Amino acid sequence: MKVASPAGDFEIQIKEATVESDTIVIKGQMGVWDSTIHIPSDEIWGILVLMFRPSIMLLLLKIPIRSLYNKLFGIDDKR
Repeated sequence: MKVASPAGDFEIQIKEATVESDTIVIKGQMGVWDSTIHIPSDEIWGILVLMFRPSIMLLLLKIPIRSLYNKLFGIDDKR
């Protein structure tokens, strides 16, 4: 995953996702920095609403279909 900012573009690797009280905690590494993202419960609904946009849902449906197609026809797609 990539984070783009005015300071530059950084690759981030998600290492773990847990729940602490009513907060989702996502731990990862961005470059040489360890990072922690806290998503409080009152923001989770807003994130879900954003994820249910038609274009995102279409992409989520295409991913397993594309993977199955590539396996059936021996295509090595490293996206």
